[in-house]
Amino acid sequence: MSSETSGDRSERALQVAYHRQADLDHAAWQREGAYFSETEAQLLANVRLEAGEKLLEIGCGEGGNLWHLRGRAGARFGIDFSLARARAASKESAGAIVACADATRLPFADESFDVTLVRDLLHHVPTRLDVLTQAYRVTRHGGRLHLFEPNARAPLALLQAATVRAERGVLRSTERRLRDELEATGWKHIELHHAQPFPIERVVLNPRFGLPSFGRYAPVREALLAFTRLAERVVPELAWLYLCFTAVKP
Repeated sequence: MSSETSGDRSERALQVAYHRQADLDHAAWQREGAYFSETEAQLLANVRLEAGEKLLEIGCGEGGNLWHLRGRAGARFGIDFSLARARAASKESAGAIVACADATRLPFADESFDVTLVRDLLHHVPTRLDVLTQAYRVTRHGGRLHLFEPNARAPLALLQAATVRAERGVLRSTERRLRDELEATGWKHIELHHAQPFPIERVVLNPRFGLPSFGRYAPVREALLAFTRLAERVVPELAWLYLCFTAVKP
């Protein structure tokens, strides 16, 4: 484990305050929001969970990812350091087992899980290597890690970093740094694909603007699909929103 500096402690305090409350509107949008929930499910499409396997999501928030993984054959578990968010996830993640715990000090034995999932978490943690080290520890040999992080080069990620102080850690989430962090913590067979070239629905259907139901209307859906097809052609992959890594514990 790395030791925290005073700057790390300050950042941790900022993140604790930022995540103290559960964002139930966003959670409902992630699970059931018209059009947006479909893009959330697509992002997780490559997360494989076989019968008899166990998956742990580290930093599960209000449980949206666990909810979208509910059709997989194995068992789903989640942890989040926010008690309010862990409680929300326990209620809304369709049968997953959720606990309140620190991602840098997981309360599980070595090699307890077949699959670990870390999404939208590392840029909120000052000691990022500790999270990946803990994920490595609790994953069995031959087990799989799925790591999804916003891309520091993506316009929407840069906009959020510029407007929300607690999101500025995304500026450290570059492809090179994430790959180096995975290698430094022992993960092998690291593969990357990019996702969501310019997900404009995160803006136009955002519940903070009172517009999520617009995604139910056929003209809006067709316009969003057309925009996505265009973005896939004109936005270079190095600027797509999500860096999606898979890795294996040897």
